[in-house]
Amino acid sequence: MEDVDTQPLNAAMADRAAAPCTASPRAGGAVDAVGVIGGGWAGMAAALELAQAGRTVHVFEAAPVLGGRARRVARRHPQVAGELDNGQHLLLGAYRHTIALMRRAGVDPDAALLRLPLQMAYADGWRLQAPRLPAPWHLVGMGLTARGLHWRERKALAGVLSQLRAGNDEGDIDEDGMAGQTVAAWLGQMPPTLQQRLWFPLCVAALNTPAEQADARVFRRVLRDSLLAARSDSDMLVPRWDLSRLFPEAAAQAIVAAGGTVRTGAAVQAIAESPHGWLLRTGASEQQVSQLVIATAPRQAARLLAQIRHRSHEGALQAAAATLHAFDHAPIVTLYLNVGALRLPRPFLALDASAAAPGQFVFDRAALSTDPDAPADAGRDNVWSVVISAADDAAALPQGELARRVRAQLATQLAPLLPDAARLAEARGEFVIAERLATFRCVPGLARPGNDIGVPRLALAGDYTDAPADNRYGPYPATIEAATRSGSAAAALLQREHVRSAATA
Repeated sequence: MEDVDTQPLNAAMADRAAAPCTASPRAGGAVDAVGVIGGGWAGMAAALELAQAGRTVHVFEAAPVLGGRARRVARRHPQVAGELDNGQHLLLGAYRHTIALMRRAGVDPDAALLRLPLQMAYADGWRLQAPRLPAPWHLVGMGLTARGLHWRERKALAGVLSQLRAGNDEGDIDEDGMAGQTVAAWLGQMPPTLQQRLWFPLCVAALNTPAEQADARVFRRVLRDSLLAARSDSDMLVPRWDLSRLFPEAAAQAIVAAGGTVRTGAAVQAIAESPHGWLLRTGASEQQVSQLVIATAPRQAARLLAQIRHRSHEGALQAAAATLHAFDHAPIVTLYLNVGALRLPRPFLALDASAAAPGQFVFDRAALSTDPDAPADAGRDNVWSVVISAADDAAALPQGELARRVRAQLATQLAPLLPDAARLAEARGEFVIAERLATFRCVPGLARPGNDIGVPRLALAGDYTDAPADNRYGPYPATIEAATRSGSAAAALLQREHVRSAATA
């Protein structure tokens, strides 16, 4: 049994943890350079945008691997084969911005992602799956071909989709008359089966927040973007490659090729205002930059903002830091299980979750191979990943007990599908990863900072930033798409400022 707690690395240790990932001969260039603190998806999106706009970019990442809270785990497990991530992720076809950035970084999404039609399937035969028909007929077909749903449930499903299409969030009021509504309140009149087997599992997977706490407006934003646009937007995209390779490392190569640097194991410990921008200090070096993107997780961003001393914008820095400090966080736990030669009948299945059986989704990693029908490598057992979002209770359990409960859950719930399901209860090797600060809790009324916090030559980027003011449907939850959109928005903000400065110079 392995237990990995992926809370942020200690800054001093991180500087010694690894050599730079990539470096350019022009690393010392300070004139007109842009610094990016954080090599996650938001930071690498910002850095790629700036590098491809002709700017020299210097990226500083404290961890030894790029990707932030969606990355490859550096450690290996002797009984659980393959490159493992710090959490099993599933993207949506609606993540158009992320997919476009992957292409710009030189990654072929068709090779890197397994594209599946929208689906929610359980081992007992209950299933919703969208046929490959043009929108909106794919949703009509999903309702007509659903298994395990009665006519009243199909009618209720159609009603929610119609409400989403109307796009009206007026009257978004909670039970106490306050602005902001939870997902549970919004869907409180739904048939219980649809609540427990469709909407609430989708909510916790998308927002990492239980339906009783989750912001209904943000959930509706995700549903509208994925269900009500092109049919391909509703597709589910499962990474075939590890998350660092999927975009951050490819972006790093493009940044270096453009004359920048990307340093891992390099925690920025101090930021000082300078006559020409900012001076960044790590344990090993200093870097002068003219503009700066802070693209770390919320707590680290708050710490960095709070320590900056600025002659005329102290209040804006402290206000942004206070907003980020107020975020509450929710964990995600992923269990990678050695399952011998067992295979699922489809790439992933939904599970009925409870305290005694906490798993929510199970993925068959053999199905993510470029040739899923090829025989397994000699001596390499198959691996399944089981995801538990909003995992406060699961993260508090001893890892051995958590793995025992999940294996027992799989053995019981998959019995209708797999004759050998009972073997799943046997421990063959488990790699348990608890990302304790995986995302912020996406609750109604949450104050979120923008990319522009009112400080010249500085932008904030992360999946936690607010949506632009002209977006009537509000912000995204803490997803990869939210991160890349925010990174690009931060880069655009600095580029506009850069152009204005050049025009008046």
